[in-house]
Amino acid sequence: MEFVAVALGKNALALVRFRDGKPKETVRVSCGGRGEPGGILGRDERLAQLAGFPFVAHDVPRLRAALAEAFDRLPEARWVDTLVLSRAVWPGEADHTLPVLIHRLGLPVPAAGDVAAEAEATGRVFLAALAAVGALPPGAQAMIQGLLPDPGWLVPRNPPPPRPAKARSPPPGVDEAFARLEAQGRLHRRPQQRAYAQAVHVALEQGGVWLLEAGPGTGKTFGYLVPLLLALAGGRERAVVATRTRALQEQLWQRDLPFLIAELGVNVPCALLKGRENYLCPRRLEDARRRLLPPEILVPLLAWAERTASGDLDELAALRSVPGGPSLLAELRDIPYRCGGAACPWWGRCPSRAARDRARAARLVVVNHALLGADLASEGKLLGPYRFLVVDEAHGFPGAMREALSLSLTPTVIPRLLGELRRGPAGLLAGWGELAGVETAIRVWERAVATHRAFWRAASATFEREIGRYELDNVRPLSPAGTALAQAVAELAETLADLARDLPEEEAEQASAMAAEAGRLAALVRFLLAPDEEGFVFWYACGPTGLVLTASPVEVGETLAERLWAEIQAGVLTSATLAVGDDATAIARELGLDPDHTPFCSWPSPFSYRRVRAFVLRYLPHPDDPGYPAALAQSLGKALAAAPRKGLVLFTSRRLLLATAEHLPEVPILVQGRDGERDQLVARFRRHPPPVLLLGLDTLWEGIDLPGEELELLVIVRLPFPVPTDPVAEAEAERVQARGGSPFHELFLPRAVLKLRQGVGRLVRTPLDRGAVVLADPRIATQSYGGHFLAALPVPATMVDGPDELAVALRDLFR
Repeated sequence: MEFVAVALGKNALALVRFRDGKPKETVRVSCGGRGEPGGILGRDERLAQLAGFPFVAHDVPRLRAALAEAFDRLPEARWVDTLVLSRAVWPGEADHTLPVLIHRLGLPVPAAGDVAAEAEATGRVFLAALAAVGALPPGAQAMIQGLLPDPGWLVPRNPPPPRPAKARSPPPGVDEAFARLEAQGRLHRRPQQRAYAQAVHVALEQGGVWLLEAGPGTGKTFGYLVPLLLALAGGRERAVVATRTRALQEQLWQRDLPFLIAELGVNVPCALLKGRENYLCPRRLEDARRRLLPPEILVPLLAWAERTASGDLDELAALRSVPGGPSLLAELRDIPYRCGGAACPWWGRCPSRAARDRARAARLVVVNHALLGADLASEGKLLGPYRFLVVDEAHGFPGAMREALSLSLTPTVIPRLLGELRRGPAGLLAGWGELAGVETAIRVWERAVATHRAFWRAASATFEREIGRYELDNVRPLSPAGTALAQAVAELAETLADLARDLPEEEAEQASAMAAEAGRLAALVRFLLAPDEEGFVFWYACGPTGLVLTASPVEVGETLAERLWAEIQAGVLTSATLAVGDDATAIARELGLDPDHTPFCSWPSPFSYRRVRAFVLRYLPHPDDPGYPAALAQSLGKALAAAPRKGLVLFTSRRLLLATAEHLPEVPILVQGRDGERDQLVARFRRHPPPVLLLGLDTLWEGIDLPGEELELLVIVRLPFPVPTDPVAEAEAERVQARGGSPFHELFLPRAVLKLRQGVGRLVRTPLDRGAVVLADPRIATQSYGGHFLAALPVPATMVDGPDELAVALRDLFR
């Protein structure tokens, strides 16, 4: 096997000839500038000598566009694009840029500007991908073969035989389980972890809902999984474990649970369940297969479909960065109202149906907070009855429950349904064209489209601010347009129900599901335009797709108390941040628990903080001062010059983030929203050499892991108080005031302290980590409530009176 790996630098092209998996010859051609590479390369005889070999490059269209004249002269050149190939081989990875692939595969990192080393690395990435293809199932291999110049290059490999299961009896108790794991070298002894696990065991034995706070490094996941698995192994109960972030959910499912089940010798059937729209619809996949999709989309999609065991579309992260990929993923989702049910020919292979069946049969089900909330809203129809509940990352549970129990209408919701019915020849109404009622349905559909447009025009004119609450008087001008829309959508529901009676079985199921969805949407419009439901706050906001109308429960605690806590035998809510000081009263109240009768235990992080320092920049102006962004930027620049490390700067406002970024022209920065979003941005930050600052918003305050030198400087820009004008926060504050309480001390201050603790928790992730926490809000030093935030820090804070003083302190810390 011979091929030529190609890479293009600023002023040179490099070609490395590989034979039998090893580089044999390197040709480096000077371009003399990108303006005329084609002519210069076209005159180079060495390029022509390599013309008979296949060319391997990363992002072939980009390279060929830059060197069109040179490579167009080569007869019948065969190309392999490692970008497309890597997406097909590793579809679960979101970032397939060449530097990320090199890092992920553990290959030597080319020096900056060394185009020959980059070409060689491209060849090695190709070889690694080729080896990975050989281990895939035959169907996936067949899909990927088309990307290769010669199918003979693909050497199928038999998968290794499965390891025989270890025959062992479950340990009799929690201490014995940890002793076994520690004796086998599978786990390091951590007293905090054992104490935490014993508390979980007691909670499961005694019942009730417990709040357990444990700092980073305690080992919470093993701490609750071990006693939970032992409890389930000894009985017939069912349990649910809910996480907030996808990363933790995947860690539990892919790593922690399989390991513990094998090592403890327990027989507990487990399942992972996500929302229905996370799974592939096989019928939609067949529709996509017939379309003329470009190979950079179709090959990764079909190769993944041939080998996926779950049909979970999160496994196709690679397509999110491909033009057209996100829209295709949206089309492939299993949407309930377009499902033909048991009449669908693919029903037996439907991933979402299979996932729901596995979840109902499992003794332990892993979900996220959102799905737990959806189960609550559906009165237990998704998960069925269970006795034990563990909620990890529980600091975010009240907000997740509020979101799950909220009702929202956006400008895209109704058009999704309308588009399914009539999207040219692909719409369902076109397929039902022979039926007598279709013409009527089309007229009703057109009326729904027209009233929908009129409604949102009227809504935009009614709500002129970006966000706010609304009452009946506020929406009276919108009432005629809303009534017309609700009537049109309700009439569409009736028409579809009539059509369903005359359709074949599968189409009848689809029409009935569409009718039910249309009826739900008509009722939703009516509900949102009659804002008088007790216990709800009605509000509007300008979102990414336009105006959004929402009805949210003011308090979720009452619902949780009635529908969740009363239905389970034992619950454990756990997080690294549940309390303000030693008091978990605030979150207990939010959760509908009696603080006086809810057990609360806390274990500090076992990590040493002797190499961590905290600083308060009391010299900065108030964050609302117009001069604040420039003053903050000056301090950040001096800090990075004194300590050229990797820093994370956490903001609560995009406006302030962008204003600060404008004052950092000479500092290497990555800006959330401008340079990418969370996962992509964190990946870029990891491989960026220091110094560099990552300027981030809410999604970077928690759930990211940057150990060691990946993060050594953490800056909290502004104290993370909830926005007091937020409509839901306003309604909550009014309720607290009505019962004689203080909204600031009962709501806003506890939430801000917990948020600060979450942000600070990004810095120390391993026992050897070091670094600095910098609080850039001077109110900590000037306001009476500052002591609450200082007490939440892992180390005492030093007050700093100028950027030069900060620079000296950082230089001393990192010397």
